[in-house]
Amino acid sequence: MSVGSHRIHSERSPHKQMGLSLPELLITLAVVAGLSIAAADNLPRFIQTNRMATEVNWFMTALQLARSEAVKHGRRGVLCPSTDKEHCTDSMEWKHGWILFASDTRKREADEPVLQSGNPLATGIEMRSSRYRKRIVYQPDGSSGGSNSSFTFCDLRQHARPRVICLSNTGRPRLTQTRCDGRPIACP
Repeated sequence: MSVGSHRIHSERSPHKQMGLSLPELLITLAVVAGLSIAAADNLPRFIQTNRMATEVNWFMTALQLARSEAVKHGRRGVLCPSTDKEHCTDSMEWKHGWILFASDTRKREADEPVLQSGNPLATGIEMRSSRYRKRIVYQPDGSSGGSNSSFTFCDLRQHARPRVICLSNTGRPRLTQTRCDGRPIACP
């Protein structure tokens, strides 16, 4: 159709391509498949690294809260392993959970509320304490009596790098990727 000397063209031209050709589609699918395989290979590492970070951060928070509560209330802040979230166990196994309470003694009395409790560690994560610490006791001045301590977190599947929380006598916890003395972490 022409109007004067100008032609009006339809927006749809019979020669204009409206989709992908078969080779373009196959190349796109190959790239997507390759990226999916690469992501799937790294997914377990990603998940376990996040689990490790979560467990370490929860325990670091508990140590900081125990210190803060001891100073705030002028009483000992006690952090100990627990399997029932009510009583300290007479064990060095922190992997089943822990409780935090303020106390004038090192043992939790019935009238002393649990300030915080920790769940068992995620599957595949192990936590070991140095010097067989059955409890951490913060004094009202914020210090933690006894010797320096360390808490080593290991991934039994070896997907995530190990971490160590070093606890000084002053009560300050710090996170490191080596042992507290700077040597490499040895995990089972």
